[in-house]
Amino acid sequence: MSDQTPGPSRAERSRRVERRWRVQAVVVAVLIAALIGVAAIASGGNTPAPTPAPSPTTGASPGSGPSQLLALAVTGAPNALLATVGTGGGLESAAVIVPPAMTVVMPGAGEIPSEQLRDLDGPSMRIGVSNVVGAWNDHYAVMSLEQLGTLVDQLGGLEVDLQDIYPSGGEVLGPGQTHLNGAQVTALLGEPADDTAARFADVLTALLAAQPHLSATDFADTDDDRAAATILGSGPALVEITPTVVVGSTTIPAQPDLDQRMTALFGTTPPARAEVQNGNGEPGIGASVGALLIPAGFRIVLSTNADTFDHQTTQIISDGPENAQAAQEAKDALGVGKVIVSQIPSGAADVTVIVGHDFHA
Repeated sequence: MSDQTPGPSRAERSRRVERRWRVQAVVVAVLIAALIGVAAIASGGNTPAPTPAPSPTTGASPGSGPSQLLALAVTGAPNALLATVGTGGGLESAAVIVPPAMTVVMPGAGEIPSEQLRDLDGPSMRIGVSNVVGAWNDHYAVMSLEQLGTLVDQLGGLEVDLQDIYPSGGEVLGPGQTHLNGAQVTALLGEPADDTAARFADVLTALLAAQPHLSATDFADTDDDRAAATILGSGPALVEITPTVVVGSTTIPAQPDLDQRMTALFGTTPPARAEVQNGNGEPGIGASVGALLIPAGFRIVLSTNADTFDHQTTQIISDGPENAQAAQEAKDALGVGKVIVSQIPSGAADVTVIVGHDFHA
């Protein structure tokens, strides 16, 4: 019998890595606050307070507000490689990773795993990622794992601060600063693992710090290659992993933790909750509604069919009088519908939209 204490499992190490990412984020925030305080003291307290960056409001159109966000998907790996990358809130660049095997709400499709979200077409992927993080992503970009490896080699490799030890292709990578070539990066991200989010966070941190100069050929799909290249080349970024919670056997985003981190990183405003019901029977109508509601400051928390498909007029139901303004803003975003104020709040969503035949995608 061995008297050695068994080491922690890889799943436990992954959880430790995620905790380290959260601790690092807190440390950075504390250091920033301390530096601001020192600067104020050094100036004698006579320097006017900086003007706060404007916050996006419900009803804002895509691209408005302080942030420019990009929904990024890397395809070709068994586990999801998804992230929102951008700047905003007067802070430096940042990224939030949508981890693998997490259940997300995709407008028009209901609850799906993050792997299925990654494999959607680019515009749909952007809607889904935006819904997860609670802020509209102004652009999207899709890159294959092979393209990522080629990009890494073009950069001369990456200096990746690996947070764990990773057996890969007959060699052991990490921990600590490790020079990785393209083949090593694709091997690291391309194998099934329970700590893929931590691996992707390490690689993405190094990639953004390298400030790559990208072109249209570096993407498999994007709505705007110049905008995507600008966001991904904007410099070093604080990369975090979406906080999660396990309910039963299902992993979902942890709230209000995620919305609080999005506000801290990008200056975004936590979205109102919306339930969308397909009341006209048109396939995919939920995605079309989501594409209008999410930029207007909503998160779709439930996407289902209505009791029937014969609803002629779209109904926008406020969950109590306190959400009447949000219901009106939903109507404004959709361009059709009738607002109804429920006097018996259910608490399931702030606004329920039953899509009628007056709505056309």
